[in-house]
Amino acid sequence: MCRAIRQANRAARGGVSILELTVTVLILGIIAAIASPKYSSSLQNYRTEVASQRIIQDIEQARRVARQTNSSQTITFSTISHSYTIDSVGSLDRVGQTYDISLGLAPYHSQLLFLATAEEPSVSKPTLAIVFDRFGMPNQGVCLRVGSGAVEKRIDVAPISGRVSVQ
Repeated sequence: MCRAIRQANRAARGGVSILELTVTVLILGIIAAIASPKYSSSLQNYRTEVASQRIIQDIEQARRVARQTNSSQTITFSTISHSYTIDSVGSLDRVGQTYDISLGLAPYHSQLLFLATAEEPSVSKPTLAIVFDRFGMPNQGVCLRVGSGAVEKRIDVAPISGRVSVQ
């Protein structure tokens, strides 16, 4: 009789024991340990993809503007500040300033790892400028690498046509 009352009391309380709580926390810890590396890798892939797509779109935009306005357009890349600027384009959110993209900030959290010309593809430069003439042709071919963590993408600008490719 006494045992039946205790069981009824426990069922009415609806609580969990410390053992049940410990097992639950342990299982959640194991799941988190398994998922964490995959999440980190996915995040690095995402950041590198977003940064490389932004660079590609801005290079293509500079080429289009050069052809449409019949004037040269300059993009300057820097591995020191992990950023680039387009001189003749105004900032979208800061009046009177140039268009400046910092790849180290959100949402990119990436870095410009390598800049080189097509003439010297193995020599990295701290800064490099591409000037598109009024026909949208670059003054030089460029190879750059952008990355986040262990993930990298290579972006090439063809020296004659100015076409952009990604590897």
